[in-house]
Amino acid sequence: MIINQCVASNLSLRKASVLALILCCFVACNEDVDLYTNGSPIPIVYSLLDPTSDVQYVRIGRSFMDGTISPDHPPVSDSTVWSISHQVYIEEYANGQKGKTFWFKPDTTITKDSGYFPASNLRIYSSEFKPVVGNTYQLYVYFPDLDKMVFAKTVANGLPQVVDPFPLSIRKINFEAGQPYTVRWYPGQYSGVYQLVFRVHYRDSSDLGEEFKTADYSSPGIYKLETVQMLEYGMGGPSYFEAMANRIPVIPGMVREVISLEFIIITGGTDLGIHYQSTIAMGNNFTNLMDYSNIDNGIGIFSSRAELHLPNLALSEVTIDQLAQGEKTHALGFKDSRGN
Repeated sequence: MIINQCVASNLSLRKASVLALILCCFVACNEDVDLYTNGSPIPIVYSLLDPTSDVQYVRIGRSFMDGTISPDHPPVSDSTVWSISHQVYIEEYANGQKGKTFWFKPDTTITKDSGYFPASNLRIYSSEFKPVVGNTYQLYVYFPDLDKMVFAKTVANGLPQVVDPFPLSIRKINFEAGQPYTVRWYPGQYSGVYQLVFRVHYRDSSDLGEEFKTADYSSPGIYKLETVQMLEYGMGGPSYFEAMANRIPVIPGMVREVISLEFIIITGGTDLGIHYQSTIAMGNNFTNLMDYSNIDNGIGIFSSRAELHLPNLALSEVTIDQLAQGEKTHALGFKDSRGN
């Protein structure tokens, strides 16, 4: 779900998860390096700037050119990284005028996902700065030994203005079947794709004590380029209860209670939106990464993302009752609106 540390670790994007759908692992082969010649590994660069964060990340890898992989024949450990030296930096431009240059250093603070490709060697770089919405950013990855430069450019996108849900204590969100809930918002500047997330905060109680947990109900990516009109999207009904049944495990004897509801809207920049839409139209990100890329002398995406949180919302009583008593979710052990 569009947090920039996702670029480094948690960004396994499903089509229902914009950010996650697009932030997959980009990896490489174990060959001698000769950039941009047929059959040799290609730089794969991924970065999503986050105007709401003080730290930005860049991920760099190489295309995997080897044959079939399997648990018996995993990629070798050095196949994911460039063994030659390279420099990573971003230049900032405001109104066409060059400003600061931000240099990136290797980052080892982020826990990486497991999988076929050696997680310990996946290279993440970070730099401390906060992008300004509307400013242009130019990304460079320079290989001095080869005198080769990878280049990309993007404009930092802004947060949307949410109209509904409006954070009022008396406002309750209703997901009952036959009553879809309509989310309304005005687009963020330079944004091209959105994802809507309702995060349920709940309490688990058992003989072992209490524990607070969350479960997400998410929309797919909503692709809208360069519009100023108010956008709408309907959620709820059976899909909400299916999401809860799929994301919350059945534990015999567990008693659960809904505490609150949080709304999150994630927005991605124009380039991220185009990339997402191309994967929907053409297939998936693993097979169609090269269908849209804004990286010169490489492949990947350089764009931006931001997210807005509205906490302390409430589910309607009828939704809580259906969560507690419904066919798909009654085994989860939730209390109804009366505490039973």
